[in-house]
Amino acid sequence: MSASRRPWLGLSVAGVITAVTALVGALAPPAQAFQIQNHERITRDALTPLGVDQAALTQILVGPPPGAGAVGSDAFFDDQFRHIDNANNPVDICNATVEAWNFFTPLILSGAKPTGPGGSDLVDGFAARAAFGGLAHALQDFYSHSNWVEDNIAIGEPDRMPPPLMPTCDPETLPPGLHTGFFEPGANRDDPLGGCPPGGPPPGVIECHSTLNKDDWSTPRGGVMVPGSNPPINYFELAAQLATKATTDLYWQVHDLVAADSGTCAADNLFQADRRQACW
Repeated sequence: MSASRRPWLGLSVAGVITAVTALVGALAPPAQAFQIQNHERITRDALTPLGVDQAALTQILVGPPPGAGAVGSDAFFDDQFRHIDNANNPVDICNATVEAWNFFTPLILSGAKPTGPGGSDLVDGFAARAAFGGLAHALQDFYSHSNWVEDNIAIGEPDRMPPPLMPTCDPETLPPGLHTGFFEPGANRDDPLGGCPPGGPPPGVIECHSTLNKDDWSTPRGGVMVPGSNPPINYFELAAQLATKATTDLYWQVHDLVAADSGTCAADNLFQADRRQACW
C-alpha cells in the first residue's frame, strides 16, 4: 500500500477513533489497557514533538490487523503480549515484551521498504505504522499493568525508567518482585468482563489486573496519589508520564531499525506519511 493512502477515507481522525472505540467497546473487556483516549494522548504527546505528521499519527493510532495501531490493538484482548498481562515475575514480563517486539517489528520492516517511482512510496506504510502503534501499545501497557510505578515510589525514584525491555530483555536487571496482573475473560461468572476469579487471583498469582491496573484515574490503583508529588499526581498520571517517555524512546529505536534496514529516507517517510520523499 502506498504511503500516501489514507485510512478509512472520508473520516476525520476523531471519527476514526470514535469508530474504533465502538469496536473495542463491543469486543474487549473494560480496563484491559490504558483507556483508549489515554493511549491516544500518550502516543500523540510522545510523537508530535518529534515531527510525526498527522497522517502518520492517524495510521499509528488506528490501522489494519494484525498491527491494528495503538488504539485498535485493544480489540485483540486475548493476545497477552499486546497488554503484558498474566506475567507473575520478571521472566514472564521479558517473555511478553520480547514476543511483542518479535511479532510487530517484522511487519514494520516489511511494510517500510521503499517502492514506487524513486522509492517515494512504501511497500505498505499503513500496515507498518499500525504495527508500530501496536508495539507502542504493548510498551505503554507495561507501565499501567505492572507494579513498576509502585516499586519506583517505594524506592523514592518515581521517574525511574526500566532497563531495556525490547528487543531483548534481561530479567536479572528487573526488580525481583516485578509482575503484572492476572486477567482471564469469564473467570468470574458474576463479572464476566472483570477477568478475576470471585475469590481473587489463582494460587501462586500475586494479584489481579482489576486491582493492579493504572489504566485510568478512575481505577482503584490509578486514583491513588503519589506521596510527596509536587504538583500532586496520581499513579495513573505517573504511569502515563513514564509511558510517554518510553514511546518517545521507542520511536528512535524503531526509526534507527528501519534506517539500518531500508535507509534513513524510508524511516523518515514511515513517520511522515505526507512527505513521500524519493529515496533513490
